[in-house]
Amino acid sequence: MSATGGAEIAAEHTPVVDVTAWAVIRDEPGGRDPNKRWLAADPEAPRHEHWLWKSRQRTGDGSETALTDCAEVIVSRLASLIDLPAAVCQFAVCDGEWGVISRNVTPDGFSLNTGATYLPEVEGYERQWADSTKELRPGRMRRERGYTLDAVRQVLTNVGAPSGTSGLSAFGVFAGYLVLDALTGNTDRHPGNWALLESDEDGTRYLAATYDHGSALGAGLTEENRMTRRPKDFAAKGRANPFEPKGQPLVDLAFDAVAQADADLWLSRLAILDKGTVRAALDAPPGRLSEVAAMFIEGVILENRRRLSDDHVTED
Repeated sequence: MSATGGAEIAAEHTPVVDVTAWAVIRDEPGGRDPNKRWLAADPEAPRHEHWLWKSRQRTGDGSETALTDCAEVIVSRLASLIDLPAAVCQFAVCDGEWGVISRNVTPDGFSLNTGATYLPEVEGYERQWADSTKELRPGRMRRERGYTLDAVRQVLTNVGAPSGTSGLSAFGVFAGYLVLDALTGNTDRHPGNWALLESDEDGTRYLAATYDHGSALGAGLTEENRMTRRPKDFAAKGRANPFEPKGQPLVDLAFDAVAQADADLWLSRLAILDKGTVRAALDAPPGRLSEVAAMFIEGVILENRRRLSDDHVTED
């Protein structure tokens, strides 16, 4: 039985990486998790072999551990299934604590800068400050004016698509990130949760693979919430919170981006995500994902797939 009751979903073959003895490369400041740090099995490993360790967070009321590790791994798997560039994530443990490791998306010879670095170059975009001291308001990047789909499109002008993609612009791939957000109920695509890779040699810019999906799939809900809420209702309430206009549904933003970028293939690729495929993506080590949580997450994904795919039932 799980700590929250109900049978566990346990995949004995799902690996758990013990990073207790790994070298600490550096701490990762910012965000809601103060314990993030970059690790490597070999202290001399190149940057693309560094992994970001994140321990499980707590639910909003502090009563339970949130399923942030499960969300990261499951979203990474779903992205892989539709050939969307995303950070590779694996279940991990450090000093007995459950968490996840996310592989660095920055190759050697490049620097990574978040969207927040480039958005101030867009006319109409500005941060909202708390007062004359120029301190950011609580919520950090969520209350910035002018954070629109068009602003992102301007930032991605003359930016290359991620390595391994072809036939799509950087904005076309970003549209895929928004489809993934809509599929998984990720409401946290703020300007710090996407980035550009900039060449150290000539300054050429490329869109980085998507990363940081710990807020997806209702990871912060309590087990009681999952037992009493219908996945269909939860999916319908998904909003693209950081973007303007405020309150727009995740699905609507994804449709808008796909239409603007002529990137309909992302909707077509969702056809692969039938019930069996989605269920397989939920494999987790013993104790990490209860039957209640797995059924809820499966329902959210399948409902969002239906909402995104009613008119896109064939693969590209």
